[in-house]
Amino acid sequence: MIGKIGIVGALLAAAAFCPIDKGQAQTRADAAIGSHDPEAAQILILGTYHMGNPRLDSTNIEADDVLSERRQKELAELVSKLTLFQPTKIAIEAPYGSTAWTERYKRYLAGEYELGRNEIEQIGFRVAKLCGLANVYPVDFPMFMNGLTPNEVEEKENPPVKPTSLQPLSEEEKLLRRSTVTEFLKHLNSPEAIAKDHAQYIQMLRPADDPRLYFRADLVANWYKRNLRIFANVNRITRFPSDRVLLIIGSGHLKLLREFAADSFQFRLLELDNYLH
Repeated sequence: MIGKIGIVGALLAAAAFCPIDKGQAQTRADAAIGSHDPEAAQILILGTYHMGNPRLDSTNIEADDVLSERRQKELAELVSKLTLFQPTKIAIEAPYGSTAWTERYKRYLAGEYELGRNEIEQIGFRVAKLCGLANVYPVDFPMFMNGLTPNEVEEKENPPVKPTSLQPLSEEEKLLRRSTVTEFLKHLNSPEAIAKDHAQYIQMLRPADDPRLYFRADLVANWYKRNLRIFANVNRITRFPSDRVLLIIGSGHLKLLREFAADSFQFRLLELDNYLH
């Protein structure tokens, strides 16, 4: 176990790899969406696919192995681009208040943990280490569309869906296979992909042969509720106005979280394209 002095030394060494060109950072920030209040913190939102294939979403992408030599090289390039944002905090899609991921990150800094396939580790941990950050910050509020949280549902009621090798690849999966990680993330974060993803929730409001008039509207309301709680947690971890928050989260959340950030006087929402080109 590395002591406090060893960890501090490791952080200082890692910080040497994170850019410190404030002029460059400010130029990129000038392209922000929403508030230009000098008291606003800056936020960059990266929508991702779930690299570890947890299959917890309504629509899941079957990812290829991010630990392969090809993907590791691509991820190194992506992480290098994201460090240009010079984040002071990394917000991750893990339950707010939980310590599991933060403890895992500290073990990673100490050289006691090898990164797994989850995007929290492959992107979040690596950017945080390169920028000399001591912690990562969980901001999620896990909740199903029916309004129940994971601890309210017995696991046996929601068995994991196991894909078979006979299933054909979807168009999104085909695109992932022929794209670099950065290219695919640029696609997921494009206005077209964000609108298409969000449309599935709005389409749920169409009339249906169901005596419960607002059943599907209430499901959509729970989706908004979850994202509002996530954004409230982002506000909780942010130090205004000095923080530069990199939020790494599933791309399905992009439409709402981007709107909340753009509408907020507390944040300046930066464009991801400024960093991934």
